Amino acid sequence: MPGKTLVVIGSGPGIGVSVACAFSVRGFTHIALVSRNKDRLKEDQERVLDAIQERGYSCQVRTWVCDVSDLNALRLTLKELESFGALECVLFNPARVAGKPPLDEDLENIEQDFRLTNLGLYATAQWAIPLLRQASPKSSPSLFVTSTTQLYKEPVPDLVSLSMVKSAQRALVLSMHAKYGTEVHIALLSVGGIVVPEKKNLSPANIADKCWALYKQPKEKWQREMEIEE
Repeated sequence: MPGKTLVVIGSGPGIGVSVACAFSVRGFTHIALVSRNKDRLKEDQERVLDAIQERGYSCQVRTWVCDVSDLNALRLTLKELESFGALECVLFNPARVAGKPPLDEDLENIEQDFRLTNLGLYATAQWAIPLLRQASPKSSPSLFVTSTTQLYKEPVPDLVSLSMVKSAQRALVLSMHAKYGTEVHIALLSVGGIVVPEKKNLSPANIADKCWALYKQPKEKWQREMEIEE
């Protein structure tokens, strides 16, 4: 199927839907939103459709309900996405932003966070990178992962699980970049604080614009990390 498809894994009212809106009015023809929350997905879809209508663009927007930590369900969802449109860009965005200090956090929560943030990304990359490597020379095949500028550098004790999985996630992204980064733009989009609409740099709209700028980088200038600070 012709056109350009953006897949947002971990859609939501902040970064995920803002990136979807930004890409939908800048030439992308297909937007796929993936989240485990059916009601929120409907709201995200309507917001993207509103942005498209307001700007007078044409773009298909579809949703898939999936718990990314359920790896079998994730693989089935990704397989379905192949028939939606020509894959151009993937934004991997899910995370549990909560937690407890070391020794207080439950092992089950840490395991679940690792499945969501790292194994979910690994399964997504196993699916996406081979498809992106087949993209047209005129395209900009991209796999972007949202992260934080802080936790993988200096862990927050009261968020021990999130700090652990973000450190591991960065290692995975940089490893994939080193191996496939000449063919696919694989990068971390790292945010240095709490995302709120009122902030200048850390608003969802500004982060979406930065994600677009990352996508539009010429191949010879592809960054492996972009940090956004307030």
